[in-house]
Formats: sequence, C-alpha cells, structure tokens
Amino acid sequence: MTEAVVVGWLPGHAGGEVFGSLLIAAHDQYGQLVLLGAVGTGFSDAARRSLHVELLALATPPVTGTVPSSIAVTAHWVTSRLVGDIAYRERTATGLRHPSWRGLRFDRAPENITIPGTN
Repeated sequence: MTEAVVVGWLPGHAGGEVFGSLLIAAHDQYGQLVLLGAVGTGFSDAARRSLHVELLALATPPVTGTVPSSIAVTAHWVTSRLVGDIAYRERTATGLRHPSWRGLRFDRAPENITIPGTN
C-alpha cells in the first residue's frame, strides 16, 4: 500500500460521464512530481461520480519525466491537491503494477508524497 497524488484522469472506454482511470504521481528525490501510472479499479460508482466532480474543478499542472504517448494524448491534467491510498502488487521502473484505488487521504499533503521505495 502506498499514497499517491492525483494529477489527472483518463476518459472511460465508453466515453461516459465520469473518468475511467486516475493518473497518479509522487515526488522524486528532487521534489518533482513523476507519473506512477493510472489506477482504474477500486471505485464504487458513487465514489467515481463524486470524485469526477472534484477533478473537473481543478487546473492543469505538468508532471516531470516520461509520459507514455497513449496517456499524453487523452489525459486531462489537474492541480495536485488530492491524495489517495493505492494498493499495488509491485513497483517497476515505469510505475506501479496492478494498482487499485482504496480512497482519498485528507490527512496527507500532496507535497509530502514520495515515490515508494525512495524514502
């Protein structure tokens, strides 16, 4: 389990009214936000709708590092104000493997979230 900063979202496959996946990031050793990947499981329908409303109200910041073109083309970037708990199987060179959303963390500040294994 880790914490990650929500930096954007990707539309759902059906083009529905809510996001399909959240784009998540964490700060590297230099304090830059680095994309960890996308998480699309672990949301109830109500939580997905509620969180989507919050995402629509946020602005657009960049993340540093490589963003895969498949994400960059469809991504909707947001201000990094939300922190979530993420369960995952393992950390890879490109992000988190098999991430699953566990909920928002209101007790953690986005600027204090670091890449798993770099503390």
